[in-house]
Amino acid sequence: MSKDIIVCKNMDKTFDTSRGAVHVIDQVTLNVHENELLVLFGPGQCGKSTMINCMSGLESITGGSVEVSGKTVEKPGPDRGVVYQRMALFPWLTVMGNVEYGPKVRGMDKKERRERAQHYIDLVGLTGFENSFPNQLSGGMQQRVGIARAYCNEPDVLFMDEPFGHLDAQTRYLMQEDLMKIWEKEKRTIVFVTNNIEEAIYLADRIVVMTNCPTHIKKEYEIRLPRPRNYVDPEFLELREEISAIVDKAL
Repeated sequence: MSKDIIVCKNMDKTFDTSRGAVHVIDQVTLNVHENELLVLFGPGQCGKSTMINCMSGLESITGGSVEVSGKTVEKPGPDRGVVYQRMALFPWLTVMGNVEYGPKVRGMDKKERRERAQHYIDLVGLTGFENSFPNQLSGGMQQRVGIARAYCNEPDVLFMDEPFGHLDAQTRYLMQEDLMKIWEKEKRTIVFVTNNIEEAIYLADRIVVMTNCPTHIKKEYEIRLPRPRNYVDPEFLELREEISAIVDKAL
């Protein structure tokens, strides 16, 4: 059995705002296995993004504990990568410049980091676009750059916060297929946030269904459907109906 690479025990998060305290995460206990693709699924604005921000170290927790690879998470680190819905690519850098940025900052030799960056550029299907700038790329291609950049840092865990949410439907399906191919070739532990039920079932080894805010775990599903998955397979549709029935209505 795979070891647990993320261990959250009674993780709690409250924000202090001008309107008073806002309780967002309510005593969440969750283990994520090594090389697992785990999906956090729930209604919009329920606290899923705050959960991965706490796990990645971008937000501090106000209760409980979070460990990644056996170490307490207190701040961001190179062992944790994050891919957002709208990639914060550096517009003045080329595809190669963006992908190699992390290793460059850490002082890696130019030849080594270029070889590593090229490997991940090839992996995400952007061979030939190394010298292109972000504004010359489609939305889907920009997301591929973001994924390649995150992989190039070779993190233990990759957090993906609704990375395909702003793409059109066709591009979104293609990106889901591409992510599966990338993940199967270069296994990483991935925690993926979405409020799209089809996307969750298509991608996940395990789906963790979250409640409305303050969020806690409502139910977990092990997804044993063979890959690649078919959106119109009877088992897929049955699971879609079952999970949809228990999800809280959006606030």
